[in-house]
Amino acid sequence: MGSEEWSQRSDVELVVAALVGNLEAFGELAKRFRPAVSAIVSGIVNSRESTEDVVQDTFLLAFKALPRLRDVNSFAPWLHAIARNRAIRYQQRANRTVPRSTLDMFILQESSAFDSHPASNPATMLEQEESCREVRDALDGLPEEYQAVLRLRYWSEMPIQRVAEFLDVPLSVVKWRIYKGKQLLKERLERKWKEEDNGRREGIGRHTNAGIERHDPHVASYL
Repeated sequence: MGSEEWSQRSDVELVVAALVGNLEAFGELAKRFRPAVSAIVSGIVNSRESTEDVVQDTFLLAFKALPRLRDVNSFAPWLHAIARNRAIRYQQRANRTVPRSTLDMFILQESSAFDSHPASNPATMLEQEESCREVRDALDGLPEEYQAVLRLRYWSEMPIQRVAEFLDVPLSVVKWRIYKGKQLLKERLERKWKEEDNGRREGIGRHTNAGIERHDPHVASYL
């Protein structure tokens, strides 16, 4: 059976085939779930290189442990649990030797929406990169349950139903978390931008007052 034919098979059919030793079937599963696993792992570990290592490790462990999967219909949440546990263990080991840094440029690297609109010049690229960093930092500060659904839905472009299956939660819960997560993300960004605007105004005010005072200290006293 060719790769195109495997791509037409359901998750359950692929799992059953993989259980009897078909590597092509498991390869299709890995291809199908790789974006989702990458999204979960990248929210826990520190760098793109580390993410790739953990993703590879996740699928290797999943293949070895596949005979212990009790329900072939539960492959997605089972794989999610493996990915999350491997990422947490990796990060715990890393934290013993290096301090935690901010998440790697997740949106810049992973968002197909960003890639489809390349910057036309270096200045625009820097501006877009800064915007991505702000969104990334805001996303990184959300509770994990909101991070997970937003990463899976918007950066892995996973349908909502498959997000629910992957996380093993009801569809209604996923919809609520997406709604609430976007709301929290918006609030964090607006708060950050407001703080930056206030900081700039204060800086401009201090600079202006200092300049006036140098020329006329009496005028400055009225400001």
